[in-house]
Amino acid sequence: MEMNEEASKETVLPNHDFLGLVGIQHEDILTLYGVVPRFWYDSFSDNRLILDSKVHARILTQNKSTQMDKEEAVRVQEKINRVKRIYQRDEEVIDQDEDDPDEPLDMGAISPDEASEVLEKLFYLCEFYHKKKKKQDITEMQEIESDGLPIFQFEEFVDLLEQRTRELRRTYRTVVEDVGAVRGRITTRGMMMMVARPSPMIECEYETFDIQAPLYKVMMSTLDVIRSTRLPRGFNFLEKKFEQICRRGANLRMKMAEIPSFHLTTAIRECVKLNRRLPRMFRPFEELLPIALQILKRESHRLKEDEEERSSWHVTAPSSKLWELMIEESLKMSGNRWEIHPQERIKGPWHARTPKSIDLCITDHDDKVTLVDAKYSVAKPTPSSEYQYQQFFYAVGYAAKNIDLPNKVALLHPQHLRNQQVSIGVENLTDELQTYFGGNNVEFYVWTLPFPQPDNITDSDLKAYIEMINPRLEAFLGT
Repeated sequence: MEMNEEASKETVLPNHDFLGLVGIQHEDILTLYGVVPRFWYDSFSDNRLILDSKVHARILTQNKSTQMDKEEAVRVQEKINRVKRIYQRDEEVIDQDEDDPDEPLDMGAISPDEASEVLEKLFYLCEFYHKKKKKQDITEMQEIESDGLPIFQFEEFVDLLEQRTRELRRTYRTVVEDVGAVRGRITTRGMMMMVARPSPMIECEYETFDIQAPLYKVMMSTLDVIRSTRLPRGFNFLEKKFEQICRRGANLRMKMAEIPSFHLTTAIRECVKLNRRLPRMFRPFEELLPIALQILKRESHRLKEDEEERSSWHVTAPSSKLWELMIEESLKMSGNRWEIHPQERIKGPWHARTPKSIDLCITDHDDKVTLVDAKYSVAKPTPSSEYQYQQFFYAVGYAAKNIDLPNKVALLHPQHLRNQQVSIGVENLTDELQTYFGGNNVEFYVWTLPFPQPDNITDSDLKAYIEMINPRLEAFLGT
């Protein structure tokens, strides 16, 4: 009997670079999968939980295997592979944890309420990434992939358009005329004439849209997509957030009811044209156009999918990029104490489609430079040979490009354990760098910082966490 049960099980290993929420609808049951960071100190049971009669949940942990029924495992693995393709980085990723044995975890039991709270914390991490990420990090696949919930795109578009309603209102003019049905408001004279001289025509005052510019129609077409989008039911927290954004979009559309919209294909075509060449008078809307194009393309892609492809969705973020952004945001808290240049491009001798980037190039007031490479992996006293070579090349590349040496190069990892050593000087590589650079001292460090834990994730700003790690970063850079 036990052998039959084992034969019907299959292992799913989330050994990928994303975290967040994944929803998969199968028959009449929606299962919410929370993929939690491997650097959370608390571990959660991966058993299936019943949130209500039609909604189940399961908490998965990065790099930790989970046993599932074969059919469920196939569905989950297919979804994981699909999301992985979205975040696949063009450059080569070196992961020094590949050969590490999977450490057994003491899985803590978790209640349905606690599971919902974990899912909410994951959403906040994803929201932080999507709000802070740089536009150049958005790939074509991320623009059009439709099974990722567009909640962050919608919110950004609505926020920006609400700020520009005054620009839209300038294109309206007020008209007073006799009409067959009440439009706008009845004028004082119109009310008097209804009594004194009844007529099928009533004098009304209303606003009419006076400029039939393609840009306005593109904006309205985008609002039409937003207000018609329906979120898969199941997770109350996400439903409320999504409905609030869609309601704001619908209110904006009602205010601009006089502006017609395009057919979807026409809207995409016109949006592409405007992105290439935007008339000067419409410059206030320049920031909106790329977001509108993403939303319209996504809708076009979604309409071409079959029912099975629409049965799943996700709200996710790439772990490595999230880690970089959190460090960068914390450094910004120090004001002008340092000059920070993120993503300093250096073309490496390794095979990659795009040049490698030094994550953070930090210069202090004494013109001392620290090159920091944020690594979403377990810190080791002696980094892998690949990591060592990479940092060695960064130091050489920086020196060649700037005709000056960096003072330090450092790997910055999340803490794997609560009381992990936070700063390790790698003497052997420091000595090699010193020898190579003719006796000039370039120090090599391995630093660790805590990854945000559920207790200090209270909203998508991650303010408590960002403030907590800032003095530690300052101490690293000041050593």
